[in-house]
Amino acid sequence: MSAPLFRMLEWHELIESERQQPGARVFVSDYNGGHPFVDDYLGDLATTAPGRLGDITRYSGLDEDTALRSRIAEVHRRYDGVRYTHRNVVPGGGSSGILGTFVTWLALSGHRRVHYLPPVYYKLAYLFRRFGVEPVPVARRHAFQAGFDLRLPDERTVLVLTDPVWYAGRRVPEEVLDTIAAWQRATGSLVFVDGTFQYMRWDGGLREESARLPMDRTLRIVCPTKYLSIHGYRCAHLLAPEHLREELAELHMNLHGDASVSDRLFAHRAAQVMVGKGNGALVDHVRGSHQALSDSGALDAQEPPESGFFLFARPRVPHRFFLALDAKYFELDGYPGFVRVNLLNRSGVEALMATVGRT
Repeated sequence: MSAPLFRMLEWHELIESERQQPGARVFVSDYNGGHPFVDDYLGDLATTAPGRLGDITRYSGLDEDTALRSRIAEVHRRYDGVRYTHRNVVPGGGSSGILGTFVTWLALSGHRRVHYLPPVYYKLAYLFRRFGVEPVPVARRHAFQAGFDLRLPDERTVLVLTDPVWYAGRRVPEEVLDTIAAWQRATGSLVFVDGTFQYMRWDGGLREESARLPMDRTLRIVCPTKYLSIHGYRCAHLLAPEHLREELAELHMNLHGDASVSDRLFAHRAAQVMVGKGNGALVDHVRGSHQALSDSGALDAQEPPESGFFLFARPRVPHRFFLALDAKYFELDGYPGFVRVNLLNRSGVEALMATVGRT
């Protein structure tokens, strides 16, 4: 199988190989990054061993924790104005595991072909290839680009999309989601939204517009780990139609087993933060980093970000000075010299700013 989506996998393998070498160049596109709010967001988890906060002699099942599922549903009722209940929530230990469960479910359900709106995360490409699922793009451009060319099939199918378009910090426009919603209703198609970077809007809004898609035909990943940018804990959940929840939860449990007690405690804490103070301080911190980088003169051009902690920009010097993910890593044409920048990676941002004055 040689779908265009699979071509970027070898690029990711090459950069991962170089990234792990001693003395590698600064990786400005990395996945981590620190911030000063970790202790505040973690609460007791920041200073207390999990064994003092939970029973570590017992398995720590997430799905059987109806209090957690109910709290997660409350988050989305408040944020999105949609009437979710615990019967719509499949909790898990990270987005990657949920992606694995979804593609396994596709294969077991007999889906050998899916449609997708570029870009999708490279792990989805990997899973599609390994499970023999053919991905068919429904556009050449990405949803935030001028001249976006959405071509939805006139058939009942599964459509995969990512919102926001994480590498550029751009949200899928409302009119695109409205078009997809109308198409879902007309064809009965299922839509899977990878919303791993949702709920980090720079405008202070809470609602994610993908919540407007038909609830009974939509699956959506949400990742509090990314929401708080605390990646050492693993926490994500899938919002699912009630008629699919039990099947997906059973499959997820049998594929991945129970979570650790620390991850279960974190899942509760993250939901508590989401219904309480939220992550506004973190988002403001990201915006401050973006402003400093923009003001430094280190960038020649950029896509104006509106969500998350990544920026897609063209540094004023060629990126041979550092490791970076450029357009080919995201199944994107054009944008010569543009790379993904992690605004929470202090060393990466400083490396870019240090190029000012170089010839």
